[in-house]
Amino acid sequence: MGAVGMLEADQNDVLQALSAVLLLAQLVFAQDADDHAIIDAQSSETLQHVAELLGPESCDELSGALCTRRLVTRDDVVTVPLTLEQARDSRDALGKSIYGKLFSWLVDRCNDKLVDEDAASAFIGILDIFGFESFKVNSFEQLCINYANERLQQQFNWDVFKSEQAEYESEGIEWQYIDFIDNQECLDLIDRKDQMGILHLLDEECAIQKGSDENLAQKVRDRHAKHAYFAAPKLERSSFIVKHYAGNVTYLAAGFREKNKDALHPDLSVLMQGSQSPFVRALFPVDVAPVVSPSGKMPRKGKGGKSADRMTVASQFIMQLASLMRTINETDVHYVRCIKPNKANKPQIFEMSHSALQLRCAGVLEAVRISRMAYPNRMPHSAFIRRYVLLTDKDWQATHGVALSKAR
Repeated sequence: MGAVGMLEADQNDVLQALSAVLLLAQLVFAQDADDHAIIDAQSSETLQHVAELLGPESCDELSGALCTRRLVTRDDVVTVPLTLEQARDSRDALGKSIYGKLFSWLVDRCNDKLVDEDAASAFIGILDIFGFESFKVNSFEQLCINYANERLQQQFNWDVFKSEQAEYESEGIEWQYIDFIDNQECLDLIDRKDQMGILHLLDEECAIQKGSDENLAQKVRDRHAKHAYFAAPKLERSSFIVKHYAGNVTYLAAGFREKNKDALHPDLSVLMQGSQSPFVRALFPVDVAPVVSPSGKMPRKGKGGKSADRMTVASQFIMQLASLMRTINETDVHYVRCIKPNKANKPQIFEMSHSALQLRCAGVLEAVRISRMAYPNRMPHSAFIRRYVLLTDKDWQATHGVALSKAR
């Protein structure tokens, strides 16, 4: 951080926030006599350290935000205890939110220090995301990751196959068309709004007060039962299968709604916005008036934001991915395809059949075919003229003088 000119005070703030994230992961919850979540007695010291780093008014305030939720009714504010699982999710959501905001802050600071005001608009970017995932239990995270991979696979198909073959057709060059798997239908299954793709059905279920993961799974099954890229397990009613380009993945709907709602509960956002640490407050800017103030008071009429107004994780992800695709479409793209050499995740083991399957699913074999059949050398007309004009006679040069002057 010092190498990019970051002040020592800023470096200390970053390290403190990162320490808080690491310590949050060490917090252990227990249950009281009513099966409500509480901070385990053995984690009281860890809680104290986290509070010192994040700057709430007290440990009790942090503990309350992690173990309870305050709900606004028409006339009052009701405190609702969380279950053990909900408290763990709350803790994890806070850690992820701090880490994500800290990462963005660091990127912005590095860009500010490294940017050249006189530089051209050209840039070099590296996109590195999670690869395709398929586990014994796949949840909302895996659907988002695999959706991103589907979208990038479509971009790969366009860059390598569609645009290449379209260029040959436009130039009138004889060409033997190469078939490839177009995954547009799979993408429609996931994100197409007018067909109520899976992510839009999820948003719809999240907007229903009495919605449930079970209802979501049933709606997905009913809506897409006949879709070519969809399947439904007969025994497990709360799951569904998406036939991705890299293979079939079974998703368990349990937890989808909770994970798709705002990544961080308003109580925790308000707590961070009221931190005694200026750095933490800067990470959590106040966009709208809080649903409940840190003191527990209800906001005045017309000032409070409704939780339903917040964008879901799925809708944000769709927008961010669309923005990424627009950026990629404006650049000259080069691909590095990575494969998993074996299913055991062990070194020095190469399974040929497993590797070949990945190459086939990713379209690499077809890409090799199209590269082998294509013309390897390309250059603009102006560069071609400059290079080979010496081979022409004076009559040609006289006839094409305009082209020559432009080329030079």
